[in-house]
Order: sequence, then structure tokens, then C-alpha cells
Amino acid sequence: MKPVLLDNVTHRHLRVRTERSAALGDARQSALALPGEFRQLQAHFPIVFQWVETDAGKGGFQPIVLFGLEEGQNLFLTHKGWDSPALPMSLQRDPFLIGRAPDDGLQLHIDMDSPRVVRPEEGEVGTAIFLPHGGFSDYLDRLVTLMEHLHAQVQHLPVFIEALTRHQLLEPFVLDIETTGGEQSRLTGLFTINEERLAALPGAALETLTREGHLMPIYMQIASLAQLPVLVERQSRL
Repeated sequence: MKPVLLDNVTHRHLRVRTERSAALGDARQSALALPGEFRQLQAHFPIVFQWVETDAGKGGFQPIVLFGLEEGQNLFLTHKGWDSPALPMSLQRDPFLIGRAPDDGLQLHIDMDSPRVVRPEEGEVGTAIFLPHGGFSDYLDRLVTLMEHLHAQVQHLPVFIEALTRHQLLEPFVLDIETTGGEQSRLTGLFTINEERLAALPGAALETLTREGHLMPIYMQIASLAQLPVLVERQSRL
């Protein structure tokens, strides 16, 4: 990864490939999902939680959408492109990132190592980032709005996870899968919300979860598990 500050002079001729393919990094089993988009995503993908270790040796839960049942498998990626009307924000933002300015303000960076970046010598493939005279393209305008929303959601995520862990709502689960060849496999290392524990919470706790905006994404995560059999069915078509 090579993130650099985006500017309309150095990068005025850069373009971005927005289609979906394995060559552009989309052959992945999962992607970060944020609570504010659970309502949209739950109709198309299973939303689960995984434990993620940090560089500092600490760790925490992170919500993800599942695209496949095996490492590197994306059952929504076809030879025609992306086979779903929904796409998590964490994928939409590629190849852009949010950085910090010296005054602690937010800056937009671009990963120059991303296969989505098209340099001038590669021709006019992809979508322009800037207009010929340096202004933002419609694409970049939409991207900035997306990044602002994504950043706000990322800031809210630890609060959501803290609420789940405070009420001990997360539990591990496994998914047993039978391949088309008749072999048995098991998907492990994932967590979901314990419905019985949620239902047993006192009214005051539920009221607090509702007031803090957590209850809706909790129910959306539970509803998304209906997509697990759909994912298995997609795999059976392979």
C-alpha cells in the first residue's frame, strides 16, 4: 500500500477503475460492515462478527459481511461483475483512504499501489477523478460524501461494539457446509448476537440501546442470518 495525499495538480490525470473483478482485489471472502448500513446489507449478505487482533497486541470485535464460505471466495463476483445491488462502503471507497492533516483535520488520500489506479500512460480507462481544469468530477464529489459518512460510522463503531459486549450479546457460532462433491466443511471463528440474551434484557437496557441507535442494527444483523442458506445455495451452483 502506498497512500499519498490527493491533489488536483499531481493527480490531475489519474483515473479510477470502478468495476468489480478479481484482478482489482475483489476476490475476498468478507468486508467490513458498519452499523449504519446494516439495514441495506442485511437483505443481500450475512452480517457476522469476527475477532480482530491489532498491531499493539490488543483486539476487538468487528462486523463483516460474508461474500463466501472459504478464504478468498467471493460468490457475488462473476465474469460479468458484481452480482448484487448492494456494496459495503468499505469496498466502495477503494482506492481512497482518510488521513490526518498536521492540524488533525481530515484529508483524502489515494493508494497509488492499488490496481484500481489508472495512470495517464495507460489511456483513458476508468473514471476521471478531476475535471480538466482541476475541479472535482462528479465521481469525486460522490466519493467525498461517501468518505465523510464512512468516517462518521467508523467513529461510532466502538460504541456499538461496547454496547454489545457490555450486555454479553455476542456468541460464537459455526456453520456446517456440504460441498457439491459431498465433502463436509465447517466455517468457524465467527460470532453472532444471542437472541435469547437480547430478549431477556430488562426494559431499561432495551430503551438505552434504542436511544443510542443500537437496537435497529442489532435486529438487522439477526435478520441477515437468513442469507446464510442463500450463500450456501450460491456455492452449490459452482
